Amino acid sequence: MHADLGPWPRPVSLTDIEYAVLRHIRLHPGKSRTEIAAALGLSKSMLTKAVANFDRFKLVREERATLDDGERGQPPLRLSLNDNAFHSIGIYIRQGLYAVTRSDLSGNIQERVSRQVDALIEPILDDIARLIETSPSPILGVGHAVPALVGEDGTLFEVTPTQAALPLSELAERISARFRLPVYWDNGAYCAAAFEAHRPHTDHRCLFYISLDFGIGGGVVTKGTVFRGAYNQASNIGALIPETGPRPNLSDLARHLGCSLERLSEDFLSALFQEGDSRLLAWIDDRGRKLSRPLATVVQLFNPDAIVVVGFFPRKVLERLCERIDLGALDVAGRRPLTRPTLAVTRLLGPAGLAEAASLLPIAAELLGQHSPRANAYRTR
Repeated sequence: MHADLGPWPRPVSLTDIEYAVLRHIRLHPGKSRTEIAAALGLSKSMLTKAVANFDRFKLVREERATLDDGERGQPPLRLSLNDNAFHSIGIYIRQGLYAVTRSDLSGNIQERVSRQVDALIEPILDDIARLIETSPSPILGVGHAVPALVGEDGTLFEVTPTQAALPLSELAERISARFRLPVYWDNGAYCAAAFEAHRPHTDHRCLFYISLDFGIGGGVVTKGTVFRGAYNQASNIGALIPETGPRPNLSDLARHLGCSLERLSEDFLSALFQEGDSRLLAWIDDRGRKLSRPLATVVQLFNPDAIVVVGFFPRKVLERLCERIDLGALDVAGRRPLTRPTLAVTRLLGPAGLAEAASLLPIAAELLGQHSPRANAYRTR
């Protein structure tokens, strides 16, 4: 069934210039009007007009700076987001488990729910209802990090095989029907890449994100915008590693350890790592080396200033995996190597981390002027 979510009344009406100003304020809170105008190349009157429109929706606040000892004159007004002007909901589901979050405009989690359940839809709807009822602010929409590739029109066309039975479209339809809110969804790696690039006080010029969960996902954000390619399939790093070969994800590790996928909980893997389990350590070392060529390809093609790793593995497992990755694997002797990006593990780990990342989708679509695919029904291509 096609999920026709219908035209939604936008809670805020902004121009392209106002979107740019709001993005800058979110990334660089506490800047003065003069600093913002200079950074964006705007006239004072254009910025004044933008801030006046923000005032209509109480999107920003201005606070007088304090002078340092010895300074004189009127201290400037500094602009920051009014985080509680709106909130948003983020969700992530997998078989038998889900996470739901409510975030403010700066991406701070105000409330989080994670549950292990047999039936997914009704408990999720009930938790969303409770988060909406307890929110001090209007809800912009619902963002869903999905284990799939998503077309520009919001159609899912490749779901991770182990998660193909998830009721993704039905859940989107039920959310929109019950709460009359727009539902946005995107590949989990794209969600996490955009969230990482849009954190306040972050200034990544080009960031690559790799997600190791039930599959392998990738995302690139350049100057604050997710790079999607011509067909919304860019950065699909999993395609560089054959399905028949060793892939650093949960399904691959389950086969390596000879256990069920369901057994690979964070507690179980943490205990194995703490014990120094030889099978787990051998898998980490081997898969880290096998990630070297794909990620070295990323360095050569995109030259990012940061590569960030997320996944459904304990932090220490991912950190050891990163230690085995050689980002210079494709360097050519005699040619000056490209500047290396930093390689680090994100704080957005596990289902709750992806739900947190998904909460940015409504904010990006409604307030930052960026494309977030609206949920559409699943169909194969």
